[in-house]
Amino acid sequence: MPKAMVFIDGTWLYSNTPRLSEAYGQQDFRVDFGKLPAVLAEEVAKQMGGMPVDIVRTYLFGSYAANYDLRDEDTVQRRRDFFEMLKEEYHYEVETFPINFMGRRLRKADRDANDPFEPQEKCVDISLATCMLYFAAIPGAYDIAIALVGDRDFKPAFQHVRRLGKRVAVASIKGSCAPDFADPRDQARVKDFDIIWLDDLLHRLELKYERHLLQCESPYHKGKREVWTTFHPRKGQRFFCDACRQEASRQKQEAQREFVTSHLEGENGGHNGDSPRNGLLLTGTVNRKIADRGFGFIEAPDGANYFFHLTDLQNGLDFYEIEEGLQVDFEIKRQPSPDGKAGAAQNVRRRGAGPEPISAPAPVEVEAPPEE
Repeated sequence: MPKAMVFIDGTWLYSNTPRLSEAYGQQDFRVDFGKLPAVLAEEVAKQMGGMPVDIVRTYLFGSYAANYDLRDEDTVQRRRDFFEMLKEEYHYEVETFPINFMGRRLRKADRDANDPFEPQEKCVDISLATCMLYFAAIPGAYDIAIALVGDRDFKPAFQHVRRLGKRVAVASIKGSCAPDFADPRDQARVKDFDIIWLDDLLHRLELKYERHLLQCESPYHKGKREVWTTFHPRKGQRFFCDACRQEASRQKQEAQREFVTSHLEGENGGHNGDSPRNGLLLTGTVNRKIADRGFGFIEAPDGANYFFHLTDLQNGLDFYEIEEGLQVDFEIKRQPSPDGKAGAAQNVRRRGAGPEPISAPAPVEVEAPPEE
């Protein structure tokens, strides 16, 4: 059975979802990413006379906002939750890269009309092409590369993958596909199968929103906790009903405006932009808790403070059971600023309840060179 790997340009697919919605005649159309690899493999199998295709790995490459206006916190968190869901529920390999918004709003319509700023995505295309070529060069890693893309930039990568003896299948979206990929004569020699149009597969790829009962875990909840919803929490994620999620978001934004660094005017590295430390798993101690407002602060080994809200806690850690002095593990979401404002933590859990954190990097002492 031939082995296939799926390579998805997640940023391109996300930006073209409205095209799929229009083609399907349904504004809220969403792709079922659990079904996507199998459906693409079935389409390749059809062109191979019905021979089954084994999907050995699915890669998705995307981006996320960093150094953004805190008013867009919910939007950014939903994007991060989506990437985590792909890894946890569907076992995707996900590679993501930050886009530095320089403290601005995510949507252009929400920014100053005279602001010339344009967010710059970096590394996504290069990472996808590099990954595809890397595995093509490893004997037995895959026989067929199934690429869900639209940009012409991938043309050299496809050509070289084929020169390494692998076959390439291209899946794309009508109206957002490079002519070289859509060309039925394949004059650019980039593929080994007829192009697969997602537009023709939407009935098989539609994400079905089935209503089910869940218990709202929010401390703000009023009335019966069991509610009907189409939301499916990812592993370890607490479920808040719509009303409680809005209230939690309002309170969290209010607290962050008061205590957390909003943005830093810089491009790269250190405290400017998205620091390499963001996403780092650390251990720390809860040194302050504001129980009536649902948030607190964690002190890291280097003395830096990180804000956390009750919505940043993982299952197994109840906000109202936390006491000052408790040791926890957490991920850095936002760096503290030099002006003394706190950073922000996420995925806060009891010490030792997850992967082993690494120690915060200690300052490096450099000896002065001896005098001549």
